[in-house]
Amino acid sequence: MRIFRRPKTVSVPDRYGLGDGDAIELPARPDVAKLFDGVPAGDRTRMVVGYLNHPDPAVRLAAVQQGPEPGTATVAEVEELVDRLADLDPAVRAAAGAALWDLQADSDCERTVLVLRDEIRGHTMSFGAPSAESLRLGREPAEQALQTLLASAPDDDAHARLQALIDEHVLLPDSVEADPTLTLEFIEKVQRLSDDGQVATYEAYRADDRAQALAYLKAHPVTEEFYYLEVETPAGTFGRDINGIYDI
Repeated sequence: MRIFRRPKTVSVPDRYGLGDGDAIELPARPDVAKLFDGVPAGDRTRMVVGYLNHPDPAVRLAAVQQGPEPGTATVAEVEELVDRLADLDPAVRAAAGAALWDLQADSDCERTVLVLRDEIRGHTMSFGAPSAESLRLGREPAEQALQTLLASAPDDDAHARLQALIDEHVLLPDSVEADPTLTLEFIEKVQRLSDDGQVATYEAYRADDRAQALAYLKAHPVTEEFYYLEVETPAGTFGRDINGIYDI
């Protein structure tokens, strides 16, 4: 008879270079009541990040509840908490929402909203250019994460302030109805050569605000590759291509 032994340790990615290698080694079955007891201050972030990515949801839940602390939480710890808003386990998701409100109540979780905004639009802005290199969640999980954050608001006023931040910063096309009767100010229609030698067409307009831009773009689907409708607004530029609506 073969005896299968449980592994004593597990490895999770070390995305922030917090240790000596590419992975963080953790106990497979730690004492969830004492995850960080005896952990030196210099190792705390590495252990918090590690346990927040542990394969056991009970360990992840304990890490959310015991890990990042107001006033001392590092950027890496907060970013991992944001990821836990999209955790597969509902208890972990709810705990992450509560923890982020504890950490960011003074700003109504604006930093979390901006991180999720980038996930939803599919890029960050790095040195003035869009980049997808640091994205981890994707659009649908990020949209669900925003709903978890809203549901975790400590009171109605906090909920309203967070919703206002989302309305200001996050492109959610489903929140605006298409308006095929809308006429915008035409700016230009030009062709540009991309880095890979492909000719792309850009048709640009100007709108009063984001809602107007989205209503126009929703009413004008793009069916050709390398064709881009773009609408400039005081809140930024929004566009549509064959893959859908995006912001810049």
